Parts: sequence; C-alpha cells; structure tokens
Amino acid sequence: MNEHPLQDKVALVTGAGQGIGAAIARAMAAAGAQVLVNDIQADKAALTVKAIREAGGIAEADGTDIASFSGADALIERCLADFDAIDILVNNAGILRDRMSFNLSAADWDAVIAVCLTGTFACSRAAVRWMRDEKRPGRIINLASRSGLRGNVGQSNYAAAKAGVLGITRTMAQEVIKYGITVNAISPRAETAMTAGIPIDVAAQRDLALSGNSVRRRGTPDDVAPVAVFLALDESSWINGQVVGIGGDKLSLWSHPKELAEAFSFGGWSLQQLRENFKATVGYELQSVGNKD
Repeated sequence: MNEHPLQDKVALVTGAGQGIGAAIARAMAAAGAQVLVNDIQADKAALTVKAIREAGGIAEADGTDIASFSGADALIERCLADFDAIDILVNNAGILRDRMSFNLSAADWDAVIAVCLTGTFACSRAAVRWMRDEKRPGRIINLASRSGLRGNVGQSNYAAAKAGVLGITRTMAQEVIKYGITVNAISPRAETAMTAGIPIDVAAQRDLALSGNSVRRRGTPDDVAPVAVFLALDESSWINGQVVGIGGDKLSLWSHPKELAEAFSFGGWSLQQLRENFKATVGYELQSVGNKD
C-alpha cells in the first residue's frame, strides 16, 4: 500500500496551530501532501510547520484571519501563490464563547458565528471556485461537533454555528459532486486546549458518563487525523455529504435528520385536533437532546 497516498496534493488546514488542526496538518504532510498551515496565532502555525519540516514534510505557515469573506479569499490566494493549487481544504478553525443563552452577549454570538460558520463557508466557497474553474477534483472536510448535532448546554452560539456547518456540508456536497469535489464532515470527540475551557460541572457530568468503560469514547487529536486523511484520498471519492464520528476507539456514521413519525388530517390540523391527537399520532416519538454518551 502506498505510504504517501497524498503525494503531489496540496492541503490547506485552518486552525492548525494546535490540537486537532495541527494533528491533521501533520498527518496530511506525512501522507505526502504539501500543507499550508493556517492559524490566526501565527507563532503556533509556525510551530506546526517546524514539526512537519523536521519530519521531512513540506509546509508553510499563514496567519490570516478567516472569519470574513475577504480573509478567506486572501487565504486561498496565499495557498495558490505558495503551491499553485489547492486539492484539500480542512475547515477546522473554531472558537468557544460558552455562556448560558440568557447570559450570552451579542459580541460572543457574533465571534463564534464568524469563525465557525462564516469562515467555513467562505473558505469553502473560495476553494471550490478555483477547483471548479480549473476542473480539478478536490476534497472539502469540515469539522463538525456533537453540539451542532444534538445541542449542548451553554453553547447556543457554537451549536448554531456547527449545525450550520452540517447544512453547508450537505448542501455543497450536492452542488459540487458533479465537478469531482466531495464535501464531508468529521464530528470528533477529543481532548484539546479548546475543550479544556468547558465549565467544570459540565465536564464532570461528561467524565462520569464515560467512566467505567474500557472502550475509549474520547480520544486525542492524533486519533482524529487519520479520518481526515482517509476522506482526502482519491479512493474516497464515493463518500460525499457524510458526517463521520471519531472518538478514541469509536468510529461512527451519523444519520441525516429524517421524519420519524407522520400523521395526516385532510383539510389541515386545527388547534383542537393537535390537542387531542398530537401525542397519539407523533408525540410518542419525542426525541432526546444533548450528549447522552
């Protein structure tokens, strides 16, 4: 089996100065890709580049802020200037500003939406435009979150942004597959510097739920990286519009939202009919929310 399956590919990883992004950047380089390491903390991006080069890889550092359309466009232009191409985009950049919804400021809402949602779409749009114009197949890999899939207390802003990322993933996957471009998402469970900021009481509940089991359901950034490389391979062109979960020892595939129950009333549903029939017709399928494992 080819030890460098991404040879001659160019990968751009945002938020790659530490954590999951850095692990993915290193893994892409180890698989043979040339990597542009983006992080708003340029000194951290430089450290990731240093690690890649010391391992024999090719990489450049970039400190562009991707939280705007102009920043995203500039980042893709930088990648093209440095490497003449972009084959793989990993939208990993993200921030947390956790507050209960009633305490969440407009500034904290806007900051998270800008980085996690706008940045993901803006970078993807710029990359896809070039791939499409050049008739060059490519891979867009977005970092999702269980907060966006199931909701999480204290993360209305982050959950909204990551739910939006899922919508972007499923929509763009349909739009660009005809150009040989796939769009998928990874929902990771890993301990990082960002998750270290989760409130103590929430972390305690999480750790209690995960205890007493020899199977690791929460891993490290290095556990996440192989999934990104796998989705970036030419041989993975058949995977599109999917959300792949990875956490320690557990690999999973998330379902798309779908109707679980349905009922019909000719002429529509009146308030009286809903009061009398909701529970018996569809209410017996009420779904749980939050992270349950």
